[in-house]
Amino acid sequence: MLTLRARCAHAADNVEVKKLVYLYLISYAKSNPDLTIMAVNSFVKDSEHTSPLIRALAIRTMGCIRVEKIVEYLAPPLKKALGDDVPYVRKTAALCVAKLFDISPAIVRTQGFIDNLRELLSDPNSTVVANAV
Repeated sequence: MLTLRARCAHAADNVEVKKLVYLYLISYAKSNPDLTIMAVNSFVKDSEHTSPLIRALAIRTMGCIRVEKIVEYLAPPLKKALGDDVPYVRKTAALCVAKLFDISPAIVRTQGFIDNLRELLSDPNSTVVANAV
């Protein structure tokens, strides 16, 4: 796991490598949820990357890791992604809210994610609207 995280850090701008590493981590999370928490910092950092593809990839990956312990780390970057300037990131974040609801409905309600989705229903981008529904 540490080797993969180190490779991910060195491949900061290589989207294809990040995709592979993140796919591995999603699979790995199912068998070792406690150790997956160690990789969360990478996702949070990537959710603020300059590339919208990497931001969306980080949000999508955090949503696919079905570990309740990471929910508290997922909420702030997800909230920020819902208001991102790039429609692709907003669309990805809208889908992630549904995944988060599956893990922790209480967080979605208390953190105001439902209101965020309502706002996305009037988004100028039709793909964002479709994913907010």
